[in-house]
Formats: sequence, C-alpha cells, structure tokens
Amino acid sequence: MFFLTLSLSLSLVGDLQSTKAYQKWAKQVSETKPPTSPLRRRDKAKKESEDLYAIISQRRNQRKEQFDSFFSSIVSKYGGGEGPSEPTEEEFEAAKKKVVSKKASGKAKRK
Repeated sequence: MFFLTLSLSLSLVGDLQSTKAYQKWAKQVSETKPPTSPLRRRDKAKKESEDLYAIISQRRNQRKEQFDSFFSSIVSKYGGGEGPSEPTEEEFEAAKKKVVSKKASGKAKRK
C-alpha cells in the first residue's frame, strides 16, 4: 500500500497540485501497518461478522413478532379460531330427511 501511495504521489507531483483530501488520505495509508500474513484475517473483521450476525438475528426475531401479532389480529378480527360446530343429532336427521325428500320429489317429477 505504501508503494502505491508513493507512486501516486510521484506521478501527481509533476502534473497536479496536491489537495488536502489527498494529503490526508496519503497520511492515513502511510500510517497503516502492512499485513503480516495476507491470508490471516484481522480480529476486527471477525468481530464485525459476529455483530452482523447478532443484528440479523435481532431483526429476524422482530419480524417474527410482527408477523405473529399481525396474524393474531387477523384471527381475532375474522374469527378464524374455531371452525363450524357439528350439528346435533336432531339437526342432522332433519337435514337428512330434507335431502331425501328432495331426491324423492325430483325422481317423481322425472317420471
């Protein structure tokens, strides 16, 4: 990184004037330490990934709670908790007689 800064500095000296932003950037880059092993990750990256995992988990839990509250409000509004109750024996027998009588009257009309 230092060599890149040095080469950029040298190429800019002859053609352009250096800006404050560039000088600040060049100073930052020159102060950073080069990696000892390019394959080894920094501790900061590992910590950020753990923080990111925690943030994602927290948002997932919030969305689940929102969905649950939304779903429960829909159920309470439209009463989807219980299905229709079964008819009693008398109601069932009455409905059965009604269906049978309609079938019998339909057959009589066809003949």
